[in-house]
Amino acid sequence: MAEFSFRAPRQLGLRLWHWLNFLTFAGLLVTVLLRDELVSVREHRDLIQQKLASLGVTVTPDQAKAVARMYLERLWDWHVDLGLVLAFLLAVRVVVALTTPAGAGLLAKLQAGRRAAATDAGARKFTAVKASHVAFYAGLSLIVGTGVALAYGKSWGLSDGVRHQIGDVHEICMYGLLAFIAAHIGGVIWAEKTSDPGLVSDMINGG
Repeated sequence: MAEFSFRAPRQLGLRLWHWLNFLTFAGLLVTVLLRDELVSVREHRDLIQQKLASLGVTVTPDQAKAVARMYLERLWDWHVDLGLVLAFLLAVRVVVALTTPAGAGLLAKLQAGRRAAATDAGARKFTAVKASHVAFYAGLSLIVGTGVALAYGKSWGLSDGVRHQIGDVHEICMYGLLAFIAAHIGGVIWAEKTSDPGLVSDMINGG
């Protein structure tokens, strides 16, 4: 029976992709948090009016609101830019997976692991981890696709209703990926403490 190992060689390119992907996704979450939770148009509108009034400049609430919305527009621009970076990283990963022996043989490995899972605990672990990675990339592809549609859908002629539905899917995918990331971090910590000591060091320094 083939021996399955949870730890795989972590080449420099894959590690760089991993951490760039993490940092990009973290940046996307920060822009969402700031835009939806921390940046209040009404509060900034009032602050702008008060500050300008102290300088002897009077503006209407609508004028102050237009200035305040510039914060949201800037955050949206950053979100779109980071989304394009994420799309590029995903495209690179897909190309690498389809053009390298390791990536091309993933399906065969999953099938072999599934067949051996009944009697081999290592195979069950291997199959579960790899299957979760496939699900992650599927979700990442969906969140990138819906994000691009949200960013450019208006210029493509998509109606407000369609873009709203796409936005709902985008948000659901975001929460799904957050759940995966939390589970992934928890799994790494568990493996580090139990069956795979040195895993975190390998992820940073190579193994």
